[in-house]
Amino acid sequence: MKMTIGDFLLDRLSQIGIKDILGVPGDYNLQFLIQTERRNDIKFVGTRNELNGAYAADGYARLNGISALLTTYGVGDLSAINGIAGAYAEYVPIVCITGAPPLNSMYRRRSLHHTTAEGNFEDVMSCYRPFTVAQARITPQNAVEEIDRVLRACVRKKRPVYLQIPSDITFFEIDVYNEKLSLRQQTSDLQQLNAVVESIEEKLAKAENPSALLGMALDRFGLRDLSQSMIENLQIPFATLSAAQCVLDGDHPQWIGGYSGCSSSDTVKAAIEQSDCLFGLNVKFTDSNSSYFTQHVPENMINIRPFRTIIGHEVYEGVSAIELLERLSKITPPKKYKNWQSSSPKGKEVWKPVKDEKLIQNRFWQRVESFIKPHDVVVTEAGTSMRGVKILDMPSGITIISQPLWLSIGYSLPALFGSLMAKPDRRQVIFIGDGSFQLTAQEVSSFFEHDLKPIIFLINNRGYTIERAIMGFHSKYNDVPNWNYLQLFDAFSDGKEFFYRQVNTEEEFENALNDADQVAGQELCLIEVMFDPLDIPKAVQSSANMVAAFNYGPRGLKELDKNIDD
Repeated sequence: MKMTIGDFLLDRLSQIGIKDILGVPGDYNLQFLIQTERRNDIKFVGTRNELNGAYAADGYARLNGISALLTTYGVGDLSAINGIAGAYAEYVPIVCITGAPPLNSMYRRRSLHHTTAEGNFEDVMSCYRPFTVAQARITPQNAVEEIDRVLRACVRKKRPVYLQIPSDITFFEIDVYNEKLSLRQQTSDLQQLNAVVESIEEKLAKAENPSALLGMALDRFGLRDLSQSMIENLQIPFATLSAAQCVLDGDHPQWIGGYSGCSSSDTVKAAIEQSDCLFGLNVKFTDSNSSYFTQHVPENMINIRPFRTIIGHEVYEGVSAIELLERLSKITPPKKYKNWQSSSPKGKEVWKPVKDEKLIQNRFWQRVESFIKPHDVVVTEAGTSMRGVKILDMPSGITIISQPLWLSIGYSLPALFGSLMAKPDRRQVIFIGDGSFQLTAQEVSSFFEHDLKPIIFLINNRGYTIERAIMGFHSKYNDVPNWNYLQLFDAFSDGKEFFYRQVNTEEEFENALNDADQVAGQELCLIEVMFDPLDIPKAVQSSANMVAAFNYGPRGLKELDKNIDD
């Protein structure tokens, strides 16, 4: 059958579950946008700039499973690339589409705007290659094969891909197959799968204290439920790296806590580091999730990756994690293993505000813990917010959106916009510092434009507190100007109602939370929390000391001590 190239791509995007294309119009993508406007199954959603669009696409994909970003050539591509690199690092599938210059102009190497005027039309593609798992420039001759190839790679590898659509070809008609895109995953080599299962059963038979450690992107690879089934079938304890917080319910009786090398609790360290049969579920240790490489996991850990399994020095290629976990969820455990200490119910005191008492960070996070409700989406920014959320005991059904590896400040606000576009019916809460907020603040207007109603905790400590803790307690470079956030939201809201409170004391904070609970879901809620710039929780300072020691060595630590003394 005949179909235009633009409609064929839009059909394919719709088939893989994309309902919104995020991004920014530009003169090379307008014809494709005209085609998008004519459809009912997919729409374009503009963001305030391309970097915000990439962050928003990241947030959208984390809840929807996949997303799409549209930019224009050169200026748009390169504005978005930081967000795409972060998605690549954290296994977030985004289909990056750029409106490229006319195909005939590229063939003739013409000097065009949005280029370096040297006739080089490979430079932008070269920039995207390290941060995408497939790339293509679409022509009428290759459109069907290349679009399908690139989209399959995005779905299977859970990382961004990049498509250039020359501006003059989107309405060209091509011959297409009258069938949907096949996304069937490659199954295991049966001999390899059997060998892995046999090896694991032998280890389990000898083990006395097996356990599991959950790593990156389990939800995006479809491994969340199967990981839980395996853990429950074997009746073993499990811990989580930072990227896996709340991938399984935080109140699961077999969860013992977060693992981060030397910063872990004694219970978690013993269960993971002394395990004689440790299952690693897509585990990758980095500086930030291991307290700077202080992990001591068994060398013969069973590291189950999406498409291979590694046991010690033995690598089993061609093994699907989905099939392996299915098998492990059904085997009969060879014995009953030792009991473990659950992390659940600690009998914490009920939080009561102290009249006229200045609100401090530690007390803020204690109260926030009970504000979060089952099935909330919790979005956190790099810095004190991410570390604050990390220590909370979460109810069931929570989804956490953050960038524990890439750690790009300003990410969380546009990511919240994307996640709200993907799942507007879920209550979504964000914790963001004023320094990070000021990087991407324009996206607040998108919440009002699309009638979205998040709860925003804006932590106003007049600067980059996490960086003060690392080095430069009193340095001017860690300061940011104080904005009038109420007036800023007034300007962005275009007259729409929203809830606002600025809080300084514990009593004001308690009243603000109770009032926000009454209007949440009806209005956007902004709670501006005023902290002293040097109000730094001990856990944050401890983490910052590790960063300073690793990044700057002994001289850096002496400088840090001098700053603290001053």
